[in-house]
This record gives sequence, C-alpha cells and structure tokens, in this order.
Amino acid sequence: MKKIFTSQDITLVNFYKSILEDNGIHAVVKNYYLTSGAGDIPANECIPELWIINDEKLDEARELLSAGQAAPWQCECGERIGGQFVQCWKCARLRDNTK
Repeated sequence: MKKIFTSQDITLVNFYKSILEDNGIHAVVKNYYLTSGAGDIPANECIPELWIINDEKLDEARELLSAGQAAPWQCECGERIGGQFVQCWKCARLRDNTK
C-alpha cells in the first residue's frame, strides 16, 4: 500500500478516491473519523489519507489525480476561486475556460 494524497478536506479525499476507483485502482481512506479527535490527538495524526492498494498502480494514480487538479482562477469580479469550481460563489459567473 502507498499513500498518495492527504487533506483535511474529507470530501476532497473521497472525491479523489472515487476518481481512482472509477479507473480500476483500488484505494482506501485512512483516518476517516479521526478529524473529530483533533485536539485530543495530535493534529498531524488526524488528517485523512488516501492510500492505493496496489503499489504498481502508483504512477497511474498520480497521473489521474494530477489531471483532476485544476489551477485556481480569478473571476471577473475579482474573487479568487479554487480550481475544482466552475462557478464563482460571489457573482455566479461561470469559469471562462479559454484563458
């Protein structure tokens, strides 16, 4: 097993897990429930982690996840938006993919 991704955002970890599994790479999430223990447990031990089962799929998994990580963008209204979003939460404009 190899760790491929960590984030305090459990939703993002699960999203990346679904990308891997949709492409035939079996993965597990560790520390899924430990985020609620932060404070009693050291914070660095509570961060959700995504692990792949088959070590031989590591390069393929990294490629899939890097392709899914779009760069942050700035809306015409000036708001800075995370790359995973296609619509501005401030003014509701859609991302212009031509830039």
